[in-house]
Amino acid sequence: MGGFGAHYKGDVSEVTVGHETGIYLEHNEPFTWTATTPANGDYTEITFAGTGATTSVGSSGILSAPLGMLIGTKLTFHGNNGNYSAFYYEAVSGRIYHVVDHTFDTVTKIKIVPALPNASSLASTTSDVIFIHSLGMPTIQGGTAFTMTSSADTSKEVSAIDQFVGLASFMTLPDTTVDLHRYHVVGLGRQVAVQQTGKVHHLGGSLEMPLHSPKWLYYCLGREVVDRGNCGADPTGHSDKALTVDVAPGQTYIDLDNATFGSITLGVGDYLLINDGTLAPTTTYKAPQLNTNVYWPDGAGLSDDTVHFEWAETSECRRVVAIEPLTTGIRCFVDDPWQFTHTTADTAAVRRYDDADSSGSPHVQANRTIKNPVSRLLYSSDTIPSFCVEHSIRNRDVGSYSVEQSSNTPGGATDSKQLTRVFRGCKIVEWELSSTVDAEVKFRAIFDALSSYTDTGRLESTPGDRYTSHRMFQNTADTLKNRKVAGIADGSEKPFMYYNGTIEAFGKSLGFISGFELRGKTGVELFHTIQSNPVAESIDSSNLSTKQVPFGGTRNASIIREGREEFELEIDVILTDGTLWHELRSHLEKSGVVGTAAGTASPLIHLNFTKPTTTSGTPLTIPGFRVLMDDYIITQAPIPIPDDKGLLHSKIMLQPRNIKVISEDTLYHC
Repeated sequence: MGGFGAHYKGDVSEVTVGHETGIYLEHNEPFTWTATTPANGDYTEITFAGTGATTSVGSSGILSAPLGMLIGTKLTFHGNNGNYSAFYYEAVSGRIYHVVDHTFDTVTKIKIVPALPNASSLASTTSDVIFIHSLGMPTIQGGTAFTMTSSADTSKEVSAIDQFVGLASFMTLPDTTVDLHRYHVVGLGRQVAVQQTGKVHHLGGSLEMPLHSPKWLYYCLGREVVDRGNCGADPTGHSDKALTVDVAPGQTYIDLDNATFGSITLGVGDYLLINDGTLAPTTTYKAPQLNTNVYWPDGAGLSDDTVHFEWAETSECRRVVAIEPLTTGIRCFVDDPWQFTHTTADTAAVRRYDDADSSGSPHVQANRTIKNPVSRLLYSSDTIPSFCVEHSIRNRDVGSYSVEQSSNTPGGATDSKQLTRVFRGCKIVEWELSSTVDAEVKFRAIFDALSSYTDTGRLESTPGDRYTSHRMFQNTADTLKNRKVAGIADGSEKPFMYYNGTIEAFGKSLGFISGFELRGKTGVELFHTIQSNPVAESIDSSNLSTKQVPFGGTRNASIIREGREEFELEIDVILTDGTLWHELRSHLEKSGVVGTAAGTASPLIHLNFTKPTTTSGTPLTIPGFRVLMDDYIITQAPIPIPDDKGLLHSKIMLQPRNIKVISEDTLYHC
């Protein structure tokens, strides 16, 4: 007989996405630590201690990372002749350590393998640094939003996984599967005598949506730069300031002499724009050409997008998620590592969101144009960024959100039986951008993950939800300003439609297009490696693991790496002449020429989409994105016999080697 209990269902399921950002911990700013290796020498335990300083990175020896979230991450030691100099990454041929346990006992403790030799009790000192790597580490969200206690029911732990996924019409999370090894033994009959679990896989995540912003294309291509002259605007009273220390690619913070930018004081939640005119190539397979003033954005913004370019300025913008006072100056931790080198010759500026257009905030106006727009360029390079996906599901809403959070006692009348997971170390495997005359521009992607974190607070002796999950319109994008932060600014949620698009190829406009599909593969693969796990698994009374990441994460894949990149474009066109057939039979590569306008000798492929406005505006103020494809060869252009009295359709196949995306929107950072 069926029961009357509530069930899990789609309308009480929340999915958010976020960046992954490593944590750089320098001795005494704000933590110290001591490493202890037990007598058996299988692992080393690192115990953090506070210095009296309270920052949004943590306080009193408590790192602002949800309990268990560090399990499965990688760690290295750095510095300059401190007590840990024998273990420095630079000094010992790149030794990388694995975090196999993350516990809390008034302070944060982690266990790492391999063990540090001769470290029975080794205290940190000046110059010692611990760096927890970005892959698989959701960006921290400290400060008042983060509370960790010994009791699950009073802890309020959170990560900055607060970005809107998109107008997803279909989404599946990676399937978690376990390899099972089964052995028959001679003399023990026909049944399986021994079975043992092996590798754990998290594969096959997918999503499909009408595209309303270029956010996901960042994870498909990998590089992002912004137009420093069109990236919001300075708040009133603002002045730029020079960097005091160089920034390296992959660095997850920036050091400044103070938080003062004129009369503006930088705070957590603000954005930092690094103004850098240094040029970087947008192609890796050939020597790029550089002519005077022919680079993005000055030589080829959307106001003059017919000019071909192969270089781009390297200005970047990132959100500040934590600010730590240093002995001299401040350290600003950011949401997503910096991708380029920046020097003390460059300057930093503050960017802010506001409900409307004050403080220089990007804002979609009533006529659907953007005031203070952000112009960005996306293109591919040697890597693509990883991301994390937070998924929470409950069987019902019990009262208001605030009541449910404060009174959600497991087994009680207000229990929503919430289950929260975070899939970490995700990367796009393949993606597709398409449109037809029947619908909107659609985006589809498949992604894999390294591991899955689960909030196990309900298995503790004082049960409760340790992790405070994000609910997009209840505690995340709950104001006009926060909607902009989450990537769904009011007025920006409309998708791009086919009737606001144009396609150009072979130096001319293709006027009779009934559809296209642009497909990309990143070559991402996962690899399992041999890892030690000397830490005993914690098991509750029901024989269930209470670890947020079981078995120290060593049964998950430890490497997720992109490989060969491939692009393919399919266009459904109604033929009007034989030009495309001649292109096929000549099978010549079409390449842009720097400084030469398309339509003459630079026949790039342009996919251009804008959103409708109720007034005319300059190209930079109209929400839109343009895909530029270069160095392509047509591989198929069939000319079939048309149906009786019908039009002649041809599905043209092209393979480009280079793709760039220019967009205008309200996002400071994808």
